[in-house]
Amino acid sequence: MYQALFVSTWPWWAGGILIGLLVPALYYFHNTALGVSTGYGNLVKIISRSKLPWLQGKKFADTWGWRVFFIGGMILGAFVAGRLRGGPILTREMTLFTEVLNWPFLGYAVFFFTGGLLLGLGARIAGGCTSGHSIHGIANLHKSSIIVTILFLIFGAIAAAFLRAYLLGGGAL
Repeated sequence: MYQALFVSTWPWWAGGILIGLLVPALYYFHNTALGVSTGYGNLVKIISRSKLPWLQGKKFADTWGWRVFFIGGMILGAFVAGRLRGGPILTREMTLFTEVLNWPFLGYAVFFFTGGLLLGLGARIAGGCTSGHSIHGIANLHKSSIIVTILFLIFGAIAAAFLRAYLLGGGAL
């Protein structure tokens, strides 16, 4: 049982069922939608004491709300799962990406920090993150979420093809 729950990779459908059950549970217990970008906004507000106007709205009023702990749980859960599988405490290995590029740590840090900023900007422009739109919005048949999710998928596929072709040497698009 321990092996199946904490060490082995879960099948895709089991994760899907749990995430699918989380949406109505959040509505029932908290009357709110599943989303991660609001939690990151709260973290920015906590860490930087930012006075950005968009961080002062009602959505970010509960700075230490459940979303901050949700993000902490995702990070802690990934760490614990990795340790239970026998992984190192800290690693920079990411299979194909680090095998092919073999950059210094600072190169990876700049690459992923920039990617995180762009992801945050995209979530801000789209009015929510991929989890909020794709899981919550589509489940509630929001037209904007359906459109944004289609765009996420299209441009995510283009970006992945571009990275694979030009950064990882996987051939032409």
